[in-house]
Amino acid sequence: MKPEDLFREYYLSNLLKNGVDNLVFRKYSHSIGANIDNPKDKTNLIFSNIILINEVLSKLFLTDDSTYGIAITSIVTHKTEIKFLFLLDCSLSISNENEKEVINIINKFKTNLKAFTNAMLIKTDKSYHIASFVPLSIEEWRYHMAQALLMQTSRGENIADIRYVGHSLERDYGSLRFSAYEDKKVPEFICYI
Repeated sequence: MKPEDLFREYYLSNLLKNGVDNLVFRKYSHSIGANIDNPKDKTNLIFSNIILINEVLSKLFLTDDSTYGIAITSIVTHKTEIKFLFLLDCSLSISNENEKEVINIINKFKTNLKAFTNAMLIKTDKSYHIASFVPLSIEEWRYHMAQALLMQTSRGENIADIRYVGHSLERDYGSLRFSAYEDKKVPEFICYI
C-alpha cells in the first residue's frame, strides 16, 4: 500500500470524525553518526488544513524519495484549539502473542483513558504502534504518555518504547511514520481497537 493511501484510508476518516481541523506532518532524515539521544537531525514540520490534505499529501509524495521519513505528529487543532493525539511506539516485537497482549491491554484501559476509545493498531517490521484519534489537551496528552510507561504485558514487559516516550515528552509532541523510509516499509494496518 502506498503511504498516502494508508493515510487516507485509516487516518483521515477518523480525524474528520473527531473534529480535527488542522494537523502537522513531520518530514525528517537521520544524520550519519548522529548523537544517539537525538537521532533526527533534520526535521521539517508541515502544517496542513484538513480540507487541503490531498494537496499536501501529493506534495509530500511527489517523488519516491526514501531518504526522508514522513510522519503524522500528535499536534492538531480542534475547533481552533491546539490539541494532541496520543501516538505510541511499542517496544514489543512482532508475534501473534504480542499482538494479542497489546490489544488486550488497550481494551483494558479504555474505560480510564479516553484516548483509547478511538484508536488503531499498526505494525512495522519490528514492532507495533498505536494511533488514537481523540484530541487531548496538553495535560491529558502528557498524562496518557505517563500512563503508557506503566503498561506491561502479563510477562512484565513494557508496552511502550521508553525512548519514544522520552523524546515525545521532551519536544512536546509525538509522531508516527506512515511512509517507507530507508530500508523500512510502509506500516501495515492491523485493526481498530
